[in-house]
Amino acid sequence: MKKYLWILAAAFLLQACSKDEEEGPYVPWRPGDDKEETIDLDKATKVMILTEQAKNRIVMIDQPTGKVAWEWTAADSGLSAAEQAWFDLPDEAKPVYNRTCVLVTASGGGVALIRIADKKAMFYAKPGGNPHSAEVLPDGNVVVASSTGNLLSVYVYNGADSYVSRPAFTMPVHSAHNVVWDRKRGCLWTATGAQLLKLAYNGKRTAPELTQVRSYDMAAGNTDAHDLAPVCGEDAMYVSTNQHVYKFDCAAEKFLDVEIFQQNTIKSISTGPEGYSTIVMRPTSGGSNWWSAEVCDMKGNRLFNRAGYQIYKARWYVENPFGYPEVHTL
Repeated sequence: MKKYLWILAAAFLLQACSKDEEEGPYVPWRPGDDKEETIDLDKATKVMILTEQAKNRIVMIDQPTGKVAWEWTAADSGLSAAEQAWFDLPDEAKPVYNRTCVLVTASGGGVALIRIADKKAMFYAKPGGNPHSAEVLPDGNVVVASSTGNLLSVYVYNGADSYVSRPAFTMPVHSAHNVVWDRKRGCLWTATGAQLLKLAYNGKRTAPELTQVRSYDMAAGNTDAHDLAPVCGEDAMYVSTNQHVYKFDCAAEKFLDVEIFQQNTIKSISTGPEGYSTIVMRPTSGGSNWWSAEVCDMKGNRLFNRAGYQIYKARWYVENPFGYPEVHTL
C-alpha cells in the first residue's frame, strides 16, 4: 500500500513540475542532423519543392520523412558554364503541366522549364534583372517577373528551340516579384508595391501582349509586394508584402486579413489539398540574409529543417486548378 501511495505521489509531483515548464513550439518533425537520405519520387507522399540556394539547386523533399525525392542543378541539363551561372540563387520553382515539369527562376538572371523525368531544359532564357517568378500562359508562352529589372517579359515557347534569346514582349512593372495565371477569368495577376494588378493577355502566341485592366489597392502602410500564390480549393490568392499577408477573394475583389504567426517579410506561402498544411517561408538567418533552413506552417510549427540548407521559397508539389486545366500538357 505504501509503495502504491509513493507511486501516486511521484506521478503527481511529475505532473505538477510539467505544468510549471514552459511549453515549447509544436514540432511535428525535426531531423537530428544534416544527413540527406533519398526516396523515389513516386514513393514520396507529400512533396515540397524548395529553392535551395546554398548549392544553387531545386530540391524536392518528402515532408513526412525529410528525404530527398528529386533535385536539379543547371549542370544536370547540360547547360554551358556561363549559362549555369544564370541559375545561381534560385528563387522560385513551381510544378506545371500536371507536375511533369518545374518552372524555375533564379536571381542569377535565368528562367527555365525543366522536365522532371530526365531533367531536360524544355525552355530557358536569360531575362536578367533578378527574375523572381514565372508563369505558363495558356498557349505555352512563359511570362517572367524581374524585380530589379522592373519588368514582365513574355517569351514565345515553340517546342523546337529550348533556348530563347529575347522576349517577344515586355511591360514595365515596378519591382516585379510574382505572376499567377487565373484560368477562370482568363487573366494574369501580379502584385507590386501596395497594389494587385489584373492584366489581360491577347492570346496571340507569336505576338503576345499584356495590358493592365484594373488595380486593387491594399491598406495604407504596405510596401514591396512579394509573393502571390493561389489558395488550393478556393477562388482566392495569398499575397504578401513587407508588412502583411492577405488573402485576396477574387470573386468579391477584396483583401482579407490572415491569421499567421508572422505578418512581415514572408517570402512564400503554398497550400495543398485536404491533409496538407499551408507552408510558409520567412528569413531566419539574420542580418541582411533572406533565407532559412526551415519550413513552417501558418502557426509557426516547424515542418522541415535541415542544417546547411538556405531555402528561399517552398511550394507543394501539387496540381494547380486555379491556373491550369485538369489535363495540362506541353
